[in-house]
Amino acid sequence: MKTCSRMWLLFVIVAGASCAKVDVGAMAGETGGTRASGSGGSGLPAGPDAGVPSGAGGEVRGTVGGGGMGGEKSCGLESFPLSRKLGDVIVVLDRSASMQKNSMDKTPVPPNDPTKWEQLVPALTSVIAQAGADISWGLKSFPEDGSECASATVTSKMDLAVSPKNFAALNSAIMTTLPNGNGTPTGAAVGVAADYLKGLNDGNKHYLLLATDGQPSCGGSVGALVGNTNKQAQTDAVAAVTAAAGAGIHTFVVGVATKPTDEATLNLLAVAGLEPRGDPNPLATKYYLGTTNAELVTALQAITGVVNKDCLFPLGKVPPVPTNIAVKVKGAKAPFDSSNTAGWNYLDQTNTTVQVFGPWCDMIKNETADMVEIVFGCPNIPIP
Repeated sequence: MKTCSRMWLLFVIVAGASCAKVDVGAMAGETGGTRASGSGGSGLPAGPDAGVPSGAGGEVRGTVGGGGMGGEKSCGLESFPLSRKLGDVIVVLDRSASMQKNSMDKTPVPPNDPTKWEQLVPALTSVIAQAGADISWGLKSFPEDGSECASATVTSKMDLAVSPKNFAALNSAIMTTLPNGNGTPTGAAVGVAADYLKGLNDGNKHYLLLATDGQPSCGGSVGALVGNTNKQAQTDAVAAVTAAAGAGIHTFVVGVATKPTDEATLNLLAVAGLEPRGDPNPLATKYYLGTTNAELVTALQAITGVVNKDCLFPLGKVPPVPTNIAVKVKGAKAPFDSSNTAGWNYLDQTNTTVQVFGPWCDMIKNETADMVEIVFGCPNIPIP
């Protein structure tokens, strides 16, 4: 039996296809007499005689063998391809001169008081480095050179085209960007980035990561910017994010706010983008702060994470002999481990979900494995 799964490296991805040979005859399992503890409960009761579970992969029953190891009996095989979700992410970066102000919205900045740019960039580049190789990134900074709210300050130009494994290039591009633009045409920049993603037609999921200090100052769209009230500019920015979400392009918002009006705008954008922070407190900020880096990394990794990112594998039914199964990761048998630190255990006493721990789980999450196989031994015929 040969099983192929497609692995993707992505913040966005794209690696290549990999193939793994499923050698059921080479599998070994835990024999009777082992009792599960911890999350697995106080014991592993024997299951019904025979029966083939209906799981995530191709089930097998009967004599299995391969490579000269024929003769073992199997009462079921479940295969779990470790496919990954696909995603392209464009960072829409506000480089307006207001980023040169400090947390009190003052410029020049007093000594030992970082500017908003100095707060935002390290947080942003840290997130990108951590989410890194699993995303295909792009960059659209705004405004471009020109007078405030002039149409020339937002064009269809991309600072960095979306491509796989380019997080280092993205961070380099961000580090060399200067916060000296005139005006904040947020809505127009979001529209350009969203249109770029719509034109990719690569079958991947598409996202924006808007990094800004809050209040836009230029309304309108690309080629038709207008310098009007902040309220209209805010309305146009929220409308652009909403339109992107309607096209299936969600927006994460990372912000450095200095005033209540900035915070309100960032919250509106985060909610409109359909990727707000998951804080259950209704009064909590909806956008990501520099102090919530870990939350943002988790949210971004969820885009591209392994389907079984928690290393949980639900079985179609209870194995015939729950103590007589083999759990294989990358072709090697993981040991049963009641301490839940370096092997596998059942999630609970129902024996219907296997969880993998420690370095075995790391292989699953870090793309070094492309398949998990669980083979069921038959009653009175232990898997050696």
